[in-house]
Amino acid sequence: MRARVVLHVGLMKSGTSFLQHTLFEHRSELGTHGIHVPGRSWRHQFNAALDVLRHGAHAPEWREVVDDVAAEGTSVISSEFLAPARREAVEAVVSSFPDHDVEVLLTVRDLNRNLPAMWQETVQNGRTWTWHDYLAGAYAQRPGAAEASQPHDAGRRFWRQQNALRVARRWSAAVGVDRVTVVTVPGPGAPRDELWRRVASVLGAPSRLSPPTPGRATTTTGANESVGLASALVLRQINEVMAERGLFLPGGQKQRKTYLAKRVMATRRGSEPTLGLEVQPWVREQAERQVHGLQALGVRLVGDWADLEPVPVPGVQPDDVDDAEVARAATLALADVITDLVQRDLRPYDDRPATAT
Repeated sequence: MRARVVLHVGLMKSGTSFLQHTLFEHRSELGTHGIHVPGRSWRHQFNAALDVLRHGAHAPEWREVVDDVAAEGTSVISSEFLAPARREAVEAVVSSFPDHDVEVLLTVRDLNRNLPAMWQETVQNGRTWTWHDYLAGAYAQRPGAAEASQPHDAGRRFWRQQNALRVARRWSAAVGVDRVTVVTVPGPGAPRDELWRRVASVLGAPSRLSPPTPGRATTTTGANESVGLASALVLRQINEVMAERGLFLPGGQKQRKTYLAKRVMATRRGSEPTLGLEVQPWVREQAERQVHGLQALGVRLVGDWADLEPVPVPGVQPDDVDDAEVARAATLALADVITDLVQRDLRPYDDRPATAT
């Protein structure tokens, strides 16, 4: 039996961070079950995926991960950035493993939950679209709709990442539809480990993994931390100011997203309102279109198609958030940044006492 490579290609906001951290946190245990996770770290796989998308199959960082793929058993490479890859990039990825059976694993979450999640992700990545504009763009550019009179970049980007049917068609053309598996993300209220159990059944991995060693630094939670709505509105305004100053995306992304959003603002998510979204008819129509298309394509399903039925997202709209609450979120974030600088003894400026004037 030939060794196999399983490419977990997302979609975005479908539990990818949780799954990636689970794979790397438990790589030794998985290895005893014949499951190999190539690369030095999650970041190595992340960079390798970007490398192959930009420079092709011979890109150096991609080749490092390819060369680390096991000659036996199952190797797993996970990156949501591979999902919307163009045909040439898909072929470059698949052709990198001539001695292996290549399979594709596509995790998919219901569209209504992903709309607000994706808007917040774009804001954390430096975009300035308002929630209203983002939602309107997704509607205008929805698959199967008449050509929008004014194409919206936000809508194109949303569907580039969230058109599960298009992604499945492109990858199945390269590996064969019998080697494409759709794993649905369980609906609200499901056990936290249910998504891993479903993915584990595809990989041939244990459905339950040992807990981390006590006292050891761990990343098993693997959450791609979100922020509250007030903080998201602050971030969007910061992005606008930075753009006015000529610091466009991706300038400052590490400081905006990794530090300010994930490290500072995310800690107060529970104390802020969340962005809500009722299920609109066009969202339900798109969900049905994707499910019917995936069924007709003939992909393997792990989970339940009913998991992709849109469900309401509880919360409020940006206009419902008081300006004072937004200002407080900004003040607390600034205070946390200064506190962190002081505690880590970082002095970007001369810290001698100011001379009174």
